[in-house]
Amino acid sequence: MPGIGVISNPRSRQNQRNPGRMERLAYILGQEGAAQATDSLESLERAAEYFKKSAIDVLAINGGDGTNHVTLTTFIKAYGAQPLPLVALLRGGTMNTTANGLGVMHATPSRILTNLVERYAAGEGFQTIKSHVLRVGDQYGFIFGNGVVQNFLEMYYGAGEPPTPATAAKLMARGIGSALVNGQTIRRLFKRFEARIVADGEEWAQRDFITLAASTQPEIGLGFRPFVRAREAAGRFHVLGIFTTPFGMIAELPRVFVGRPIQRNKVIDQVVGRLEIFGEGPIQYTIDGDTFTAGDELVVECGPELTLIQR
Repeated sequence: MPGIGVISNPRSRQNQRNPGRMERLAYILGQEGAAQATDSLESLERAAEYFKKSAIDVLAINGGDGTNHVTLTTFIKAYGAQPLPLVALLRGGTMNTTANGLGVMHATPSRILTNLVERYAAGEGFQTIKSHVLRVGDQYGFIFGNGVVQNFLEMYYGAGEPPTPATAAKLMARGIGSALVNGQTIRRLFKRFEARIVADGEEWAQRDFITLAASTQPEIGLGFRPFVRAREAAGRFHVLGIFTTPFGMIAELPRVFVGRPIQRNKVIDQVVGRLEIFGEGPIQYTIDGDTFTAGDELVVECGPELTLIQR
């Protein structure tokens, strides 16, 4: 029976750039587990069933934020009421926001897996952190956002440049510059939306926002930490309904970068277990960097608690 199960997404950008990586990971894993390359949802579902029957102790995911979210969604559905094994994020993506927010060691996928295998073979324990995931519709992940969060990702992936942290930083700088002249970039980024929001059964008075964002971990990317209350209460998550102007949000970025709360006159800031969104049309949103479109209603709620390996 494999002790460590490794999932690799051969379609991820980093794995495509490093075609020998998956072979190296399988070599490192050796006799301590099994590795599966999953190039479709069907193959991922088969791998989840196989690893469940094999009773793996550790699920290691070789990919970035999007691969993590798709893999965890598939495994949570496959395992049902049964808890998932320990989860290790191998930082195999271009963007590793979730791994950063959870304090996963900064190293290559090969080095992280080597550490896992050595400690597992020696019977040593791991340094871990517990975190819930969000359930958004029938998907699971750590970060939800629409409005400016969704708009930023659309412009980021459509920038015509490799999707890297440098590209994201360049887009952010463009947006700040555009705000000075009320240019097209800032108008597109901060296009407002209206929705009726019910949080834990209580309806918000505010209905006009630049973004609605929620997370179970503090970071949102590029070192910014808006979800400072994400770990405040078990079984709950931090939600921000930001309704300020573009200039008002840009003025908050230094505070967000150092992990200070957004000023109360610019945001509805709560820790909740369930969020109901009633839009005036289709709701576009992102989960861990992957984009989706729902109908005019969407529920975000606290999903199962996972134990993730930091090192």
